[in-house]
Amino acid sequence: MKVTHTIIALVILLGLGGVFYYLNKQPVQTSSSSETSKKKVFSFQADQVEEFTLETPNQPAATLRRVTPAAAPKPADSAKPAEPSQAQWEIVSPAGVVADSAQVQSFLEELPKLEDTPLDGAAPASLADFGLDQPKNVFRFKLKQGQTVALSIGGENPSGSAKYGKLDSSPALFLLDSVDTKALEKTLFDLRDKRALPVVLDKAQRIELAFNFQDQKADQAGKIVMTKLSNNNWELAEPSLRTDNGNTNYFVTVLTGALMKSVEEESPKSLSSYGLDRPAIRLTVKLPDSSASLLVGSKKSGDDVAYYAKNSVWPQVFTINQSTYDQLKQDLDNYRNRYLFDFQTSGTRRVEILGPAGELRLDKKGEGWVKAGAPEKKVDGAKVDAFLDSIHNLRIQQYAADKPGQLAQYGLDKPWLRVKITFGEKNQEETILFARKDKRFYAARQGEPSVYEMAPGEPDNIEPKLKELSS
Repeated sequence: MKVTHTIIALVILLGLGGVFYYLNKQPVQTSSSSETSKKKVFSFQADQVEEFTLETPNQPAATLRRVTPAAAPKPADSAKPAEPSQAQWEIVSPAGVVADSAQVQSFLEELPKLEDTPLDGAAPASLADFGLDQPKNVFRFKLKQGQTVALSIGGENPSGSAKYGKLDSSPALFLLDSVDTKALEKTLFDLRDKRALPVVLDKAQRIELAFNFQDQKADQAGKIVMTKLSNNNWELAEPSLRTDNGNTNYFVTVLTGALMKSVEEESPKSLSSYGLDRPAIRLTVKLPDSSASLLVGSKKSGDDVAYYAKNSVWPQVFTINQSTYDQLKQDLDNYRNRYLFDFQTSGTRRVEILGPAGELRLDKKGEGWVKAGAPEKKVDGAKVDAFLDSIHNLRIQQYAADKPGQLAQYGLDKPWLRVKITFGEKNQEETILFARKDKRFYAARQGEPSVYEMAPGEPDNIEPKLKELSS
């Protein structure tokens, strides 16, 4: 019996020893929220920071410095104060990287809001238990008063809800909630200017797109040129074609907001490995006193779809995402106007028709319509509107030809129907020719070389309305 009791006592003693050992190996835990209140991590404000450095394992340290621009000139009216100059930031190290001042300022303005939860107990014997011997992030701030403040962020607490932190000015440790650490954990990429083409596109006057795809179709345009009109719309200039301004303007909007997805190499010695020595897409923007270009090369291998790119302003090779690539790759047809007519039904003043039933002219008089002749004859306005709607709603299906002198091969030298519309306050005119040939339906705008293919069933919609007008 005594031996049995002794064995049981030893087992209990060993178990208690194991528990004691385990508890002593765990990082010190915080008290409950009712016992320990949170406090601010930093005592400085964003405008006190003159310089700061981000240190992350396996990455070069990034140092950013405040740059105060020259004061804005004083207005002629001395009663009005000069506009305050806004702080800007530059990346001192690594060299050749431009800062996104708005992102930097946003990061700094979050710092005074950060709170930590102090850990109970004396200073730890070893920072390794908290991941602070080799911290995941170190932030070093230089303030206007000459002070320096450094924050180190280590490993996660056992529950994974927070990370351990420490200021260099104190041996005490604290916990930072995951929300706070997410706001802190910025990288060089987060704070750099990530514009794919860093120019002010509002000042651009001309955009050129040149294509060199391996699978490029024979009829695909090798070059597209857009120019900016006085009304700020972008127009196809080379080739000069009727333009869908909504699509060209959207293209410029996408280009303005296009961002790097990642930076592949800061100072590449060769562009060939990225397919940028012979780019698939070369975009050139002409500004009043300069120009800038964006090259797009080969597709990056891997599951995450991206394409290599480089601009002429910075040395880096970076990637762009699929949506930006798709917009840059759009062919000429995407920017062409698919509406056959320009007129609006409500602004129409005269309709002249030459068709199977002969000639017909309709004039708008007051709120009604009359058929030209001796004498004039009133026409049901609803019938006129129905015909105008039927031709106004026509949409181009295919662009059959754009070279001059090709009307005859589409039957447009002897059109089935000719419609001339006079519209607007300035009495603008447009004449459309229609032809049927080989079970296809073609159209052309008189005075323009392009031939358009329409839906083959459209004449079945137009003819009944035309007969109503002629009756």
